Amino acid sequence: MNRDALGLHWDLEPGLTFLNHGSFGLAPRELLQWRFRLLKEMERDPVAFLSAELQPRLDRARQVLARLVGASTDQLAFVPSTTYGLNELLQRLELPEGSEVLLPDHGYNATTNLVRFACAQRGWQPRLVPLPVPLDAPEQVAEAFAAAWSPNTRLLVVDHITSPTALVLPLEPLITLARQRGARILVDGAHGPGSLPLRLQDWQPDAYVGNLHKWLCCPRGSAFLWVRDPWQETLRPLVVGHGANAPLPPGASRFHLEHDWLGTADPTPWLALPEALRLLTGKMGDLEPAPPEAPPWQVRFEALMEAHRQLARQGQSLLLQALALDRPLAPTAMQVAMAAVPLAPVGTLEGPALQAQLKRMGFQVPVIPLRPHTAGIPQFLRISCFAYNTVDDLERLACGLPEALAAIA
Repeated sequence: MNRDALGLHWDLEPGLTFLNHGSFGLAPRELLQWRFRLLKEMERDPVAFLSAELQPRLDRARQVLARLVGASTDQLAFVPSTTYGLNELLQRLELPEGSEVLLPDHGYNATTNLVRFACAQRGWQPRLVPLPVPLDAPEQVAEAFAAAWSPNTRLLVVDHITSPTALVLPLEPLITLARQRGARILVDGAHGPGSLPLRLQDWQPDAYVGNLHKWLCCPRGSAFLWVRDPWQETLRPLVVGHGANAPLPPGASRFHLEHDWLGTADPTPWLALPEALRLLTGKMGDLEPAPPEAPPWQVRFEALMEAHRQLARQGQSLLLQALALDRPLAPTAMQVAMAAVPLAPVGTLEGPALQAQLKRMGFQVPVIPLRPHTAGIPQFLRISCFAYNTVDDLERLACGLPEALAAIA
């Protein structure tokens, strides 16, 4: 792959090797131009656009999203971010006082913070589940949660793909475990959409929240919330507005009306999804509702995801060699478009200093601790691979990493 792959172009800083697509995504220039044209259209008559035209446009984008994530449109709502969606779920969820909430110790820091905040407010108890590092098999994840279970466990909050360690957690065994033991399960799918195929209707967690701006390249401020029947019938957004008592048009739902209008905002990041998929799959015009068989755009998008996975695995192998490490963090089945390699723990190695040194050498790549601000905690160098990256980018990083480590020693 190269920076002209698929006819797309990104406005990256000249000379910068960008290996951190997973943090905030990166929208191609053509999509930003499309969005600007849509903004100009909205500004010609914002009343008509937002009051009359917006809902049908959102519904069309939701149809495309439903086909992408394997879900019914009835259960999908747009939200500004995964963090927002998870906050809503935890603020609205009803559990008995004293309930225990399990979450992995590889989790995203913001999610851990919001779980702790909700627990403090609601009289629940958070509990981090330690996952082995390295993992020998995906089954160890569900086994770790089962071993941590107590009579008070009522909720699991799990990452689909962990942020610091870039591991795909096996959702189906975790959902089965929660169902069998009478608990609920919420999935932080920030990195899921666009990284691997989703089948939410088949998996049936209680809720799944995923970003559109990361691996689907939509403008930032775009995410979705999927909620299992019948919870979406009573789930209220954190921002209550006109949708709470607006007349329901034929076929509309209160769930959609309330979430689609969280006050006056810019809806173009959500509306950009069909256009982003057209650009990423390199062909226009076949994203409308179609027969159940896999349409061409989905086949092409799965090929793109596989190309990203292969590049990340190559990069991981190169970095392991550069650090004289003999094994990855987990089997390849638990890895997608990102990969992480372990570094010395916090306090022994200054992660921010290494990240800054790599930036001076022309690499944008993060160093992420398992938990921030904690001495002795493992930390990881994480690469993210997208269509604009090449094997040469990864080879140069692997060659430069020992030099960067020596420079900050």
